[in-house]
Amino acid sequence: MNCPNCGKELYEGEVCTCTADTGNVVNEAPAPQQENVYQPETTPLQEPVYQPTYQENPAYTQPVYDTQQQNYYNPNQPPYFDPALVNPAPSTDYPNGYKPKKKYVAVLLAVTFGFLGLHNFYLGNSSKGVAQLLIALIGSLALGIGFVVAYVWAFVEAYNIFTDKVEADANGFKIMTFAEEIAKAQQKD
Repeated sequence: MNCPNCGKELYEGEVCTCTADTGNVVNEAPAPQQENVYQPETTPLQEPVYQPTYQENPAYTQPVYDTQQQNYYNPNQPPYFDPALVNPAPSTDYPNGYKPKKKYVAVLLAVTFGFLGLHNFYLGNSSKGVAQLLIALIGSLALGIGFVVAYVWAFVEAYNIFTDKVEADANGFKIMTFAEEIAKAQQKD
């Protein structure tokens, strides 16, 4: 639909705001209300500063690249993380008079009397053994919960010793397996 006075295209139900031949405003539509929008403080307009691009900057020089790229991988260089350096293999060079600890003894002590920490005392980890002993004795006064906690702890340690997750005693020497003990006994013969 078009306005009969000015010819402006109108939507359905819209009223034109043009003036008629008499100069009067015909059905002026109300101005739309603006929402309360935050207006920052205005500052005088500043001229944009021209920043030359690299091609236009005479101080900029194009980098020179070698014709052959450097090889950053060096197979002779050690890796950044070497687990052998963090957890070195346990030593089998037992000093004179040192009696190596045996795996089956440590596992049997952990399964039978592990709640008392005997396997830790056997392997030389006296602080862990004292902690298990105190948890079992003092914690047993509180409804026997400490006894259960110490026994679960001992079973986890027995599993770790049995599966070679714990390979060394407190002195850093290898815990001798049953097969190694048999091989050592056969070498003596």
